[in-house]
Amino acid sequence: MTFKQFVIRFAFGYFFLMIVIGIFNRVVDPAWYYREVEIKGFNAVKPEYLSFERTVKPALLKRYQPEAIILGSSYSEIGFDPTNTSFTDNGSLKSMNFAFARASWAEVQCAFEFALANSPIKRAVIGIHPGNLPISDCEKSFAPLRDFNAIEALFTYSALEYSIKTLKNQNERESTHTKDGMFFYNRARNPIPFFINGLKSRSSGCKNIPANKKALQPDFEKKLNLSGLQRMIDSAKAHDIELVIFAYPKHAYLLELEMQCGRQEAEWQNMNQIATMINSESEGEYRAWHFYGYNDVFAQPVRKTTGLWQDARHFNFEVGNLMLADMFDQSRPPTYARPLDMKYSDFLNEREAYKLRHPEFKAEMGKVFY
Repeated sequence: MTFKQFVIRFAFGYFFLMIVIGIFNRVVDPAWYYREVEIKGFNAVKPEYLSFERTVKPALLKRYQPEAIILGSSYSEIGFDPTNTSFTDNGSLKSMNFAFARASWAEVQCAFEFALANSPIKRAVIGIHPGNLPISDCEKSFAPLRDFNAIEALFTYSALEYSIKTLKNQNERESTHTKDGMFFYNRARNPIPFFINGLKSRSSGCKNIPANKKALQPDFEKKLNLSGLQRMIDSAKAHDIELVIFAYPKHAYLLELEMQCGRQEAEWQNMNQIATMINSESEGEYRAWHFYGYNDVFAQPVRKTTGLWQDARHFNFEVGNLMLADMFDQSRPPTYARPLDMKYSDFLNEREAYKLRHPEFKAEMGKVFY
């Protein structure tokens, strides 16, 4: 064999191998981008999707052109089913959960701008943490929002590795997400220790604070930077989008711990600042809610069942369905949602009324920590 023949055969073998690998990766589709072949027991379960979501979700949004989107961090991604009938107006709006695990405020803001530029958005619901919501440079802050790279998805070693993992884990794991973007967190394990350990880590240094001493002195004069939220509202008005903003809920046990830490008053002041800005900028057109409350859902006893909660911050979609109904069902008053500008004193009155009706609340919470 001459050197020339060797080079030709090697090149032919290499390109043939690349074609086979590309076809294999496309059929297995570990990134769940192509969605052309799904065979139960072979590739129907997509346990590796979480590794690709920041590049695949934007590409899927451009392909599917949703009209209603859910934005936020893992709280929104786990907690909201985008096919909820209240959110989609009984299925009349194409929908997608466009939230991302561990997303920062910058990423949430830039995901919103990306969606406006690439899909005919009519409705958006956005989860926030009450605090500074500054403007972001989206070119730098969310670089992963770019065109899906088919070369990387089909012909790289890492893609092949993910395909092999997908095949191996068909009977061992479940898909991390639903087709429309909801993070379907694994609920098969016993979640109670997970919930309790998370609460205990948040309560460190707060349980033994004397009643006459606050751990943190709230700065009521502090002015928040809300320039990013203001730009979001301006963009929504310019595109005639129904924008609904809410502060993420917390389990009542966590609310109690934060009161012991002296954190709640400052957070409430932040919510009021945000609500004032939203009302001013949108002239009351856009709604803003919080879900801080004491009731059968948000004060669910942990030792009885945690079917509604993953931990004290991550709520399951059963809770999300109740929240979406409150935010979008105009035929009835909300059950759990409260206006973001609700007075702190009214919240405290609701808390005390609940604890009077449920004297077991303190005992149940005590079982978690003592």
